Amino acid sequence: MKIAVIEYRSTPPKSALELIEAIERKNHTPVYLKAHILDAVIKGRDVLVYHGRDEVSVDSAILRNIGFFLSLEVFMKRLGVLEALAQKIPVINDPSASFIARDKWRCLLRLHAHGIPVPETLITENPFSAMRFVTSKKRAVLKPIMGSLGLGSTLISDPDTAFTISRSLKNTGIPSYYQVYLEKPGYDYRAFVVGDQVIGAMKRVSSYWKTNIAQGAQGVAVRAEDEPEVYELALKATKILGLEYAGVDIAYDTSTQKYFILEVNAFPHWEGLRKATGINPPDHIVDYIINKTKR
Repeated sequence: MKIAVIEYRSTPPKSALELIEAIERKNHTPVYLKAHILDAVIKGRDVLVYHGRDEVSVDSAILRNIGFFLSLEVFMKRLGVLEALAQKIPVINDPSASFIARDKWRCLLRLHAHGIPVPETLITENPFSAMRFVTSKKRAVLKPIMGSLGLGSTLISDPDTAFTISRSLKNTGIPSYYQVYLEKPGYDYRAFVVGDQVIGAMKRVSSYWKTNIAQGAQGVAVRAEDEPEVYELALKATKILGLEYAGVDIAYDTSTQKYFILEVNAFPHWEGLRKATGINPPDHIVDYIINKTKR
């Protein structure tokens, strides 16, 4: 069986390499496909997908990333080509579902519509709306609409700062995304879902307000019997979004004594989870795509 790993970098990054190695360990053939080289052609009754001059001939594919800082036209082209590929073979995650999850606002909007608890969140192009939101909430987190690892997230308690930042973003054509600051107990959770199972979860413990592993937090394994609501919410969110593997970030707010889903990552990193739990997500992801392809 030939299994593709789709990324945008010229050489596979660590996560793609680990998937390639997992495919080889299971006696299948990995194929590395670069997103920007993929093309699609509608020809008669068929849709053909090419990688350069060669028609793509694989049995299934694992989508990891299509790139950052893309123009709208390039983004839509890459998404459209991947959707064409997904008509022919199993692709995880489904391209359309992946990019709903990648958009933090649309991700939370869909979860909210299905009754999943999410923090109070604002998306706006109006700096006055940003100022009013921070005034009413006292503290809010400004996040990039598309981003990961906690990069670019900023804690704001001054309404004038919110106004100034949002006005500057508006002047460069970028909207603002604010989320009410939750009073965490010094940690939040990352649960890793593959198929119908949470394969592992951890607390991300930090004295800093950001609890991303990439920002210095320490992972501590959490079992289902310890935090059943975390496991349950992660599975529900992943199913609602139509994802087949995902990293789900969940926070417990001490002021309301409730759990909230912060975001769902369709291209999750796993180094911190593996260190905390001993679980190797690439093996689970590859097992899942092999079984899906055989079906």
